[in-house]
Amino acid sequence: MLVQVSDRCGRPEVVAEVLLALEARGVTSIVEYLPPDYLRRLLDSTDPAHLGAWDRHRAAFLEQIARLLVLGGDRAALDAAPHEALAAWQQATGRLVQIEEERRIPLVLAAVPTETRAIRLGMRLAELESIVLPAIAVSPADLRREIDRLIARVASADHITIGNPDGTTLKVDITGRRWLTDTGEITSEALAAPIQPVINLPAGSVYTTVVEESASGRLLLAQAGPARNATLTFEAGRVTSIDAAEGSDALAALFDRHSGEPRRISHIGIGLNPRLRQTIDWELVDEHRHGSLFVAFGENRYLGGQNASSLNIDFVLPAASLFANDHLIVDSGQVA
Repeated sequence: MLVQVSDRCGRPEVVAEVLLALEARGVTSIVEYLPPDYLRRLLDSTDPAHLGAWDRHRAAFLEQIARLLVLGGDRAALDAAPHEALAAWQQATGRLVQIEEERRIPLVLAAVPTETRAIRLGMRLAELESIVLPAIAVSPADLRREIDRLIARVASADHITIGNPDGTTLKVDITGRRWLTDTGEITSEALAAPIQPVINLPAGSVYTTVVEESASGRLLLAQAGPARNATLTFEAGRVTSIDAAEGSDALAALFDRHSGEPRRISHIGIGLNPRLRQTIDWELVDEHRHGSLFVAFGENRYLGGQNASSLNIDFVLPAASLFANDHLIVDSGQVA
């Protein structure tokens, strides 16, 4: 198993406990340390020619491992990274992602509460743990009950409408697309499926890819990476304009520095974790809050879609509504 530490984890005991638990079950782990500060320094200080071959040995690792566990999920701010270095590194990591998807390596992305994260969110570590850890501990059976109730209401839909708090809407076609679920466990059924098994901790969501050229209308995002209060306008499935209270150019640059079709929607989902009832501004947690919506951009082939991109990023809509065909499913951030 490859264990990737991707957060500024000031708690090595957490990593040690994870590795010990895996070892006790007969798992041989390879640890990759890649927190945001490390990655920024790597891009600032390393020859792009070396970064272009960053996947040379890692590709061999991925050809052998059976599982991938990512601890943290924090995303580095790479706006100021040297363009040539960033492009070379993204090409190399893109080739690694392709191996993951082709081999369908099961992926677990776990939110690990840390002191750094708690300070950033304006709370004590104990408070953050009291929110995140009970949500991680929800049983797959309890999550399955929440999921089954909602899946029954959306399974026959061929289009989705997202209603923004300002009254505008975004419409997408999901004809022929399959609703996927995250119960926090990788089942034998998931392992046998033709797509890569992916789960999050905390878990609890349903989501679907969309017909890539179908998105039309507007999407309002209170926070979208570097942008705040951003309105994204879609035509023929692509973001054609960004109007934001701040950070519109930075968000456009985030899209533009990625290959493929980063301005297309990857998938749309609904959070259903019953132990998450508040938004805390941690994307990996908030997108699983019961009643929240999330919209991902970029790559979706690993989910059975057809959009190729080096970008794969989720944005959370905590107060939006969702209609499946004309049936109200989520009403202003609460399951209807």
